[in-house]
Amino acid sequence: MSEPDLNLPKPPQATPPSPTPEPPDADDAGTQALSEALRSSFFIIQIIMGVLVLGFLASGFFTVKEQNKAIVLRMGRPVGQGQDVLLPPGAHFAFPAPIDEVTNVPFTSLQQAQSSVGWYKKGNEPDPTPGQSIDPSTSVSYVLTADTNIVHVRGTVTYRITKPITFYFEFADAAGLVTNDLNSALLLAASRFTVDDIVSKQQTVFRETVEARMRELVEQQGLGITVDSVTYEAKPPLALAADFDKVVKAVDEHDTAVSQSITYSNQVVGNALGEKDARIKAATARTSRMVSLVEAEKTNFTRLAVYYRSNPEQVSSLLRTELFKKVWTTNTQSTFVLPGVISQMRIHLGEPIAPLNLNTN
Repeated sequence: MSEPDLNLPKPPQATPPSPTPEPPDADDAGTQALSEALRSSFFIIQIIMGVLVLGFLASGFFTVKEQNKAIVLRMGRPVGQGQDVLLPPGAHFAFPAPIDEVTNVPFTSLQQAQSSVGWYKKGNEPDPTPGQSIDPSTSVSYVLTADTNIVHVRGTVTYRITKPITFYFEFADAAGLVTNDLNSALLLAASRFTVDDIVSKQQTVFRETVEARMRELVEQQGLGITVDSVTYEAKPPLALAADFDKVVKAVDEHDTAVSQSITYSNQVVGNALGEKDARIKAATARTSRMVSLVEAEKTNFTRLAVYYRSNPEQVSSLLRTELFKKVWTTNTQSTFVLPGVISQMRIHLGEPIAPLNLNTN
C-alpha cells in the first residue's frame, strides 16, 4: 500500500469573523467634554486676565497740570533724588496703587492764608450789632496795641511753595503753620503800634512790620515757601466805632487844611519869587542901561573937556544951542528965568499965557 502525497495543496481555512466593537463608556465621554469646556474657559480667563493687566498698567498713566508738579511715592518714599523728585507738567507713568501714589502739588501758583485771631467774628457768623461791647465768652477776638488799647485786625498772606517736598512731607500741617506764623506776626506788630497808627496813621509801616516778621518766622522754621505780600484790615471796637469815626474825620479835615495851607503857601511864595526875579531882571536891565548912558556921557564930556579948555565960550554956546533944540522939539511948557543985575528976563516956551493984570485999584 502506497503513502499519501504530502505535496497536495491544503484546503483553504475559513477566516474568523472580527469582533464587534463595544459601545464607548458614558464616563469617558463626560470627562472629554469637561476637558474641552475647561480648555475653553481657561482661554477666556487668559484673555480676561490679559485685559485686566493691560487696564491695570494703563491706569498708571497720569497728567500733571500747568503750574503744578507731581511727586510719585513708591511704598511711601519719593521716587528720585533732588529736583528729579518733582515731575514737570505733562504725561507720566506710575504703577497703580497700592504700589505707587501720585501727589499733585501747586508749585508756581500763589497760595493764601488768613489769620485766625484778632477779628470780631469767625467764619460766616453774623456781624455783631454796631455799638455792642466786647464779650470775651463769644468768638470775638482782638489784639492789644502799644498804647494799651484794643483793635480788631485781620491779615492775609500770599505765598508760593518753592520747596514742595519740604512743605508737604516734612511737616504734618505746613498750611496750619503758615496761619500760626501770620497770627504771631500780627500780635507782635500790634504791640509796637498805637491804635491810631494801625487804623489810619501808619498803615503802610504796620503792614511792612507784619510782613517782615512773617518772613523771619518762615525762614526760621524752613517751611519751604516764599512770602510775596501781606495785607490787613483793621477796625476799632464796635462800641467805639462812632468815636473813632469822629477822630478819623477830624484827622482828615486837619490833613485837608494843612494840604490847602501848603498849597496856598507854595502859590504865594512862588508868585513872590517870580515877581522878585522879574524886578531883579528889570532893575539889572535899567542899571545896565543907566551905566551905559553914564559911560557915554562920560566919554562925551571927556572929549568936550579938551575943546572947552581951549575955547570955553564956543563950547558953552554949542551946548546951549543943543539944549534949545531939545526944548523946542517937545510939547511941554517951560519957563526959564535969566537972572540979571537989575531985572530978570523970563522966557516962556509953549502955549501963550494970559497977560498979567497990572492995574490995581
